[in-house]
Amino acid sequence: MLELRSVTKKYGRKTAVQDMTIECQTNEFVVIFGPAGAGKSTTLNLIAGITEPTVGGVYVNGHLMNGVPPEHRNMSMVFENYALYSHLSVFDNLAFPLRARRLSQTDIQHKVREIAEILQITQLLERRPGFLSGGQRQRVALGRALIRDADVYLLDEPISHLDAKLRHRMRGELKALCQRKQATVVHVTHDYREAMSLSQRIVVLNKGHVMQFGTPQEVYHTPANEFVASFVGEPPMSFLDAHFVAEPTPGHLVVTGTEAQPVHVILSESAAQILRERPLPKLLRIGVRATDVSIRTTPQDEHNSPAEVYVVETLGHRDIVTVKVGLHLVKVAAPSGMGLNVKDTVWLNLTPRTYHLFGDEAAIAHPVRDAHVPEGV
Repeated sequence: MLELRSVTKKYGRKTAVQDMTIECQTNEFVVIFGPAGAGKSTTLNLIAGITEPTVGGVYVNGHLMNGVPPEHRNMSMVFENYALYSHLSVFDNLAFPLRARRLSQTDIQHKVREIAEILQITQLLERRPGFLSGGQRQRVALGRALIRDADVYLLDEPISHLDAKLRHRMRGELKALCQRKQATVVHVTHDYREAMSLSQRIVVLNKGHVMQFGTPQEVYHTPANEFVASFVGEPPMSFLDAHFVAEPTPGHLVVTGTEAQPVHVILSESAAQILRERPLPKLLRIGVRATDVSIRTTPQDEHNSPAEVYVVETLGHRDIVTVKVGLHLVKVAAPSGMGLNVKDTVWLNLTPRTYHLFGDEAAIAHPVRDAHVPEGV
């Protein structure tokens, strides 16, 4: 088990990681997900012992690792800049960690061939890194890290330089390979699909702070704040500023900027109670995922919020329609072939089952699920 307890790392006046506390179970695949400059690579370096925390401790199986040299931590790391030995062939780069542990030549041959086949680099074994493409070097670096047994594997953007088709295949191979290792894996990425498809739990990081730590379903369906809601998902969540109208009870929301044709949004009973009983947030925002709402060309049933088509993006299996609700732009996933044109009037179903509610950037309420739908579906 890997733990970071109240870890802070400062470089002079700059804080790279602030009061980070996370716990990774044995055999768990944890992804650290966030934008550039969030502190992702710094976190891996702290775990590996390449740099020491300013405050707090790194623990493996209950033992404090602070001050323990990297070579004594039984961890294996893939660096973002590959860190290959340029004078050695691909075979020798892969074999290097095995020779350091004095494995037999037969075992080395077997393990190198096995990892090379998984990573599709068998034909490159005699080449040197200088004669490889960036994607090929990245696969060699990944293979060198995963070829040996370790307690913890640290992967810093290990497949980011691969082309889209190979990256898609490698996600599955990487997850299967790490499951066979039966070790803790900490994987850094800024790619949403990679984070969701690989992880058992995700650490969403921003400016050195942990925004949320949970399963992919938790961070997607119940984001803790606006940052998580906007960063997790494709296309990103859209936001509508709104204000609370207390009367008639239990109250409702009105989207700002819709004075000419007010858009009234119903509140769930729990959300209305929160807004009535607590100090009203300075900023209320409705968060809308493109796949949660739908479009109709005429008002019907719950589709009673008017909007104007702004742009239509055709993706083949569906369209992403951007509509204007007052002064706000909202992205909606729609069936392809609806025949929508710019400036058409359409109608959205903004109901407690389709939107999130945030107050001063913190989550207040999430879509209300039907009773017969299991949690997490």
